[in-house]
Amino acid sequence: MPKYFLVIVLFAITIVGCKTSSIFQESQTNTVQQVPLGSVGLEKDFILQQDFNNTAIPKYAESIKLSVFIKPFTKQIHKSFLKAKASQFANIHVNYIDSLEIKPKFVQFKIADKVTLIKALNTNTNRGVKDYLSHNKTAHVVSSISIAFSKQDLGLIQQANAIFLVENGIKNYALQLYKEGKKTELIQFSKGVVFAYKTSNCCWQETSRHQINIVDLVSEYSSCPNKTYRNSERAKKEIKLF
Repeated sequence: MPKYFLVIVLFAITIVGCKTSSIFQESQTNTVQQVPLGSVGLEKDFILQQDFNNTAIPKYAESIKLSVFIKPFTKQIHKSFLKAKASQFANIHVNYIDSLEIKPKFVQFKIADKVTLIKALNTNTNRGVKDYLSHNKTAHVVSSISIAFSKQDLGLIQQANAIFLVENGIKNYALQLYKEGKKTELIQFSKGVVFAYKTSNCCWQETSRHQINIVDLVSEYSSCPNKTYRNSERAKKEIKLF
């Protein structure tokens, strides 16, 4: 193998490694921004970093159930956290020592109730957001984030029986915690440091009224269900055919 080719390959591997983190066998994109869960935007691709450009904050009238995963930091993940912390306002300290058996923890939130989220994106209230998604093939919905909180907030999250994504003010989301069926704390995302995220692509299909709607959200490497399309124009062509 020519020496210059080997150098190019190693450089490419380094770049990919800088842009992504493997968070316990799940690939997420590193970020230094406060990427809002449930928001819409475009990924910005730089030489050593890929980040997210928020372009729309949909209105979610109904709260959206989240899946919550408490995970320990690794050396690589801690490095991603430190980079993000330098660019965000939350003063979160993570005392990570590789030799310690018990590692500090972070939270990964995922959209669990896709049905409610998709229903909201198709409403007239979010018509502008839906039109934007239909005309921008590279626009995505943020469906998962990894975030570090203070020990106090992390403890509250661990004690909660259920957690929902809710609107809190204008163009702002928060975490509504529940315990034994009752609302407890409301935690702002700005109290934590977001250091990784994952997006989902829209799948489009015609309705019985011959309108184009979002019917599913899939990951980057997943296919849309039968007779649904990532490209809204293909769904429109399907209508014309019939």
